[in-house]
Amino acid sequence: MIRKFIVFLLKLGLLSSVLIALFIGTVLVGGFGPIPSSKELTEIKQAEASIVYSADNEIIGKFYHKNRTQTTFNKIPKHLIEALIATEDVRFYEHDGIDKIALLRVLFKTIILGNRSSGGGSTLTQQLAKNLFHRKDFSFLSMPVNKTKEAILANRLENIYTKNDILTLYLNTVPFGERVYGIETASLRYFSTSTSELSLEQGAVLVGMLKANTYYNPRKHPDHAKIRRNVVLAQMHKAGFISDDTLINACQSPLNTKYKNLLLENPNGYFLHQIKNKTNNILSNLIKHNGANWNLERDGLIIETTLNSELQNAALIARKKHLTKLQHSMDSYWNTLKKQTKIQRIIEKEWESTKDYKHYTKLKLSHNSIIDSAKKKEKRLLFDWNPKTKNLSKIDSIHHYLKMINAAVYGVDITSGAVQVYVGGNNYKYLPYNLITSERQAASIFKPFVYTAALENGQKPCDWINNDVKTYPKYNDWKPENHNHSEGGYYSMPGALAKSMNIPTIKTYIDVGHKNLQKIVDALGITKKLKDVPSTALGTTTYSLQELVHAYIPFATRKEGISPYYITSIKTSKGEIIYEHMRKTKQKKPLLENTIDTYSLETMQYLLKGVVENGTAKSLIHKYNAKGDWAGKTGTSQNYSDSWFIGFNSKFIIGSWVGCKYPSIHLAPGIGGGSIAALPIVASVVSKKYSSKIINNNLSAGFPKFNEDIIDDCDCEFYRDENTFEKILEFFEKDITKAKKKGEKKRGFFDRLFGRNKKSN
Repeated sequence: MIRKFIVFLLKLGLLSSVLIALFIGTVLVGGFGPIPSSKELTEIKQAEASIVYSADNEIIGKFYHKNRTQTTFNKIPKHLIEALIATEDVRFYEHDGIDKIALLRVLFKTIILGNRSSGGGSTLTQQLAKNLFHRKDFSFLSMPVNKTKEAILANRLENIYTKNDILTLYLNTVPFGERVYGIETASLRYFSTSTSELSLEQGAVLVGMLKANTYYNPRKHPDHAKIRRNVVLAQMHKAGFISDDTLINACQSPLNTKYKNLLLENPNGYFLHQIKNKTNNILSNLIKHNGANWNLERDGLIIETTLNSELQNAALIARKKHLTKLQHSMDSYWNTLKKQTKIQRIIEKEWESTKDYKHYTKLKLSHNSIIDSAKKKEKRLLFDWNPKTKNLSKIDSIHHYLKMINAAVYGVDITSGAVQVYVGGNNYKYLPYNLITSERQAASIFKPFVYTAALENGQKPCDWINNDVKTYPKYNDWKPENHNHSEGGYYSMPGALAKSMNIPTIKTYIDVGHKNLQKIVDALGITKKLKDVPSTALGTTTYSLQELVHAYIPFATRKEGISPYYITSIKTSKGEIIYEHMRKTKQKKPLLENTIDTYSLETMQYLLKGVVENGTAKSLIHKYNAKGDWAGKTGTSQNYSDSWFIGFNSKFIIGSWVGCKYPSIHLAPGIGGGSIAALPIVASVVSKKYSSKIINNNLSAGFPKFNEDIIDDCDCEFYRDENTFEKILEFFEKDITKAKKKGEKKRGFFDRLFGRNKKSN
């Protein structure tokens, strides 16, 4: 009986062996799908994120299919390797991909005895195979098929790669939660450092996450992460990698995470959008050595940009601080403004453009039902400078964004054309519309173009310009006024620009002529066709901040324009340069030949320097203490809809715009205007002291010596009153104007002088 039982067991064992062999053979020959060959395993290429760097070598963003950044073995700390081996595969250097001892332990302890705490049997190499090729569904056979495939692949990987190569591949592929792949990306995400700079404790936290990357996430569950970290440290001590004292000290230390997720809150979103488009344009003209096309989201490129992180961060901080202050006044003003009929129409238009409204109308809900839905309050997360979930209705959220004050800041290094500051709005995630490239009325920012045309037309800076209010019958009896409602007397060009006077600017425009002004703006690179109306002189034409900053560059250089650029170079992950900006040529963009004389440009630079020293922009140096020589111009459109400031020295130019979403929603009295709303943001950036000496030197640069003739030409008072003779002439001029309006004939000199008329004759 015993003999028969033994024979039965032998036959059963033989049959099982045959079935197992057949099963393994079936898997091996591809019966459950193909298994990568040894040749294919030698060509492992994983999708790798392309990284975007600032000019001062800060990571500012990534483009990827999978958020993975590769590292090399020599950059992986020894303690990290030891933590991984001690925790995940203590016999890693002893097996050939399959740990037979671990398999037996799993067989007897886990399967036979039911002890689930005995650990898994997969080696690091088997886990690597799983990470590389992923498991597939084969119904009830899924586990044995996938495990068999992984064992086969592990053996092949061990025959192809060294142990160090396998460790590197593993750490570059393993997931760390939050769609993060690889140790380098995880180090940056959870500790804001590179893999090579990880401490013992930090490395143990990341290795601990491998067991369950959500449960042991140090941001979401710091208590779980700390407990798991200490388990990893204990395993390292057990394996003899760390001493008793090191274990005690490490276990007592806090987590000290420094979480940084550029995907959730990247302040450089507007700039990165530009970089993505420009990089793809560059790559479309390049091919790899093997003839394939480059892929921005898979090829792990290194994109070095012109953005300066110090200047950019200063602009971001200045914008937030200033707009937070302005918004308090705007919130109060909105209670009055929203009652206006035109604002009510805007609110209705915004609501009717929402997906919710279109959905309700498609369902043919009643008007009252739609209104009730729009007014229903619920918790909503909106962008705010102090973000928090608020109990708001859909209509409330529309009000929230309509009354919000927005800002854009754009700065360029004049010597090279490098774009160093790019703040396209308040928040790219919530408000992706780019305010650097969007158009608004230029307002007084346009006035220097009018006076440049006058200089080119032979007008001298100290020629007096009449400041009398005038009505223009040809243009619907348009009667422009100065911003301060002053009139009379005469302004010089330095005074009219410094005080941003409207009436002298319109008089200058009429004397210069529309065609001559068009030539100037064309030469400055803003080629939009101007309307042939006097109001054009006051900046009623719409331009973007980018266009206006570029148009001011010739005033800063006194000669040529420059084509700004964003990308310095593009490299492969191994450092091979595949694109480089031609720095030597600076890609200067010359003005149209013989269009604007350098004497006129230098004169305008001197005049705009006067605006900063004694005009509407004087707070730049007198209040905010900007160093060196600065020139610039403020701009304010009607009713404070748009506020502008552009400032420059010989090295750097920067502009800002501030306003609400629609021009009809203007800023509250007291907070609108270029000198109040826009200039302080620029001032905060250019008056700050930075760690970079180059930046400090650029921001405190002086202008080249001015031509003595230009200084003499501009040496005059801003304003003078009318003299007696001019008053007499003005009297006659007004009398003639009245007569023309009444259809009377022109009277003789003595008739006008002594007041005689037809009846007295």
